[in-house]
Amino acid sequence: MWTFILTAIALVMLYPFLFSLLAGFFPKEDFTHISSLLPIPGRWVIAWYKSLFEPTMLRPLLNTVLRTSWYTLIVTSMAFFVGYVLARLQFPGKTFFFFFIILIQMVPGVLTLIPTYLLMAKIPLMGGNDWFGAGGHGLINNPLVLYVLIGPANVVWIYLFRQSTAALPRDFEEAASIDGSGFFRTLLTIILPIQKPIIATIALNTAIGTWNDWLNPFMFVNKIEYTTITGYVGLLVSALSKFGDRNYPLIFAASTIATIPPLVIFLFTQKYIVQGFASAGIKG
Repeated sequence: MWTFILTAIALVMLYPFLFSLLAGFFPKEDFTHISSLLPIPGRWVIAWYKSLFEPTMLRPLLNTVLRTSWYTLIVTSMAFFVGYVLARLQFPGKTFFFFFIILIQMVPGVLTLIPTYLLMAKIPLMGGNDWFGAGGHGLINNPLVLYVLIGPANVVWIYLFRQSTAALPRDFEEAASIDGSGFFRTLLTIILPIQKPIIATIALNTAIGTWNDWLNPFMFVNKIEYTTITGYVGLLVSALSKFGDRNYPLIFAASTIATIPPLVIFLFTQKYIVQGFASAGIKG
């Protein structure tokens, strides 16, 4: 019985992806005549999928890969080092700093959209701005803007790594210190191998979240050569409000291509994600 229920739930969850996949094969003029729950094209067209792999459209895909790799490296490294310091070292203001991280999590992300946009637009000496951040557009429509925005939600990984490290015994580190191992050597040769599950969890969730992020590229970039694949989908959807032909099959094709990589990553790495969250919940 439970197998039947879980299978039904899985099919319901999979339905939007199947709809998007099939809708991308429709001719543009036939899409408005869909009447079935699961659209089956009368004429199969692969032009929309092929167009996403043309040289012009490969740029957003490359931008997505580069941005995802960059944020995965930065966020994982930040969680690793900052989380370890908060778990092991003693210094003035440690408690305040830790609760400040918790406090950041309570700020809704939507409240930071306008201040972040103004900050990116008023950066001095960028995009024609003077020393006071006036006269130009700053980092708006600049490819660098996609690599300098680290959202407040990413600090949750610092908290998780801190909790996971605090549960570990200090015996390994003390033994390494007696053998003459320094701070960074201990981190890389002792803590890093032990903490592989939580590090994998942080890296995988960051990669999936960054790949699926459409809001930041959509807000700060409106040029195809600078945006990401999800940002490009956002630009296509926004174009629906304009007059002229509305190419829904292209939107669904782009959405499908944007969905496949994180879906594959999750399917093959979900056990590491579960292990990582489980290790962060252990109390020492």
